[in-house]
Amino acid sequence: MSETVIRVANVSKVYGTGEAAATALSEISLDVERGSWVAVMGPSGHGKSTLLQIMGGLDRPTRGQVYLHGIELTTLGSAQLAQTRARAIGFVFQSFNLLPHLTALENIQLALWFGGKGDEKGHAQAMALLDSVGLAEKAHLCPGALSGGQQQRVAVARALANDPDILLMDEPTGNLDSAAEAELLALLGRLHEQGRTIVMVTHNPAVAGRARRVVRVRDGRIEGDRVNGS
Repeated sequence: MSETVIRVANVSKVYGTGEAAATALSEISLDVERGSWVAVMGPSGHGKSTLLQIMGGLDRPTRGQVYLHGIELTTLGSAQLAQTRARAIGFVFQSFNLLPHLTALENIQLALWFGGKGDEKGHAQAMALLDSVGLAEKAHLCPGALSGGQQQRVAVARALANDPDILLMDEPTGNLDSAAEAELLALLGRLHEQGRTIVMVTHNPAVAGRARRVVRVRDGRIEGDRVNGS
């Protein structure tokens, strides 16, 4: 029987109060199993990114519970939440979020430093991570000297710095051309084969087609949930 690594239970998210209140999510429940690859699709502004952020503990629900490896995130204080999230989840965003004044290697080393690995072993691990995404020869370059696809692969390597078993990705191919998109999807395929759990927000049906399961969100609710090929 498959293990549930993320459980979202009756989650609602409301921004603002009174007449200014806006409901982003309404009574959503969703289980993500270990080793799965889930694409979350839907129109812009209908709650996909909010759902991803709540699943990863970057935002808190107004109502409902979120469990990560059985730990209820909604009961944790900020420090506990950050530690729990850092151990289990790697985040990858559309805008890459690399520090422009640091090299590719230094961007990954910084993530390792925050994880308590700032020594020579951390340097070797950062190089190994860059090599795993095919960019060892670009280690000395800053993000501005890299293509969009290369920057996104550095971002994936950085997300893997603390060896998380879950990757949460928000439109990871949104700023990439078709060739870079194909390279990134091939990399994600390899990571999935290694056993990583991937949850990916995307508006692109071709990208979603690489996932094993597609969840559709509309008006803050899940309107569809199917296994690809079924």
